[in-house]
Parts: sequence; structure tokens; C-alpha cells
Amino acid sequence: MKKYIYIIFICSFITIMNACSKTNVIDNVSFQKELLAGTSSISNTKHIWQYDSCRIDGINQTLTIHQRNYKKTYTYDGFYSDTDNNIGKWEINTLNKLKETTSYQGVNKIDSITYDIVSINAAQLNLSKKLENGQTVVYNFKISY
Repeated sequence: MKKYIYIIFICSFITIMNACSKTNVIDNVSFQKELLAGTSSISNTKHIWQYDSCRIDGINQTLTIHQRNYKKTYTYDGFYSDTDNNIGKWEINTLNKLKETTSYQGVNKIDSITYDIVSINAAQLNLSKKLENGQTVVYNFKISY
């Protein structure tokens, strides 16, 4: 009897050690998605990003009070909303490319924009896009709670 208990103990120990030593490595695109919008765990299902600053062709722009209070909420399931009451979907299918499809509230309009992700980490999100006039705008967001 002791022999069987000892064998069960050893097998359980080996199983636990193998489970603890496994590391789940995710690809860079999935990592960017998690930084943008969370992981789907109970306490990490969305991230709120507050507009912090803007540069056009490297020149800092002055933000209005409304712009400084502007926020976007990205959820892990591919949806987002903003403080202008717009809603939409987001996707990152290619590294450093964020596509947003927005349904503007109040007007019957759907628009799609693809941003270059200049950088993203747990505290900051920097997006850029080329304007119609050829200038490059960089939007800087900070994490908000």
C-alpha cells in the first residue's frame, strides 16, 4: 500500500513540475493585442487610453480641453468605444498596424482607418498616420484607469 501511495506521489510531483515549467510564448502580434486591450482574464478585459499629445511632422500641437479629456476604450474581444460616443471594432492582423472601423453616432457613417503603431507598452500608445496633405501625425495616448 505504501508503495502505491509513493508512486502516486511521485507521478503527481512530476506532473506538477512539468506544468509549472511550461512557458506560454505568444507571438508579437498577440502581444500587441494584449497591450492594447487586455488578455480576457477577469481583471484585464479592457484598456482605456487617454489622448495625451500630438505632433504633426514633428511639431507639437496644442490640445483643447476636449482633446485632453478624450479617451478610447479597447476591449480584448475586438471592440472599442470613445468619449465622443462612437463605437467600433479594432484589429491587429499585422505587426505594428492597428485598423479601426468606426460607427459614428448621430450620423449614419462607418469609416475605417489604419494606424501605424509607433510604440506600445503598458503605459503608452503612440499611433501615426499619413494625412491627405502628406503630413504625418503622431497621436500619443497614456493608459488611464
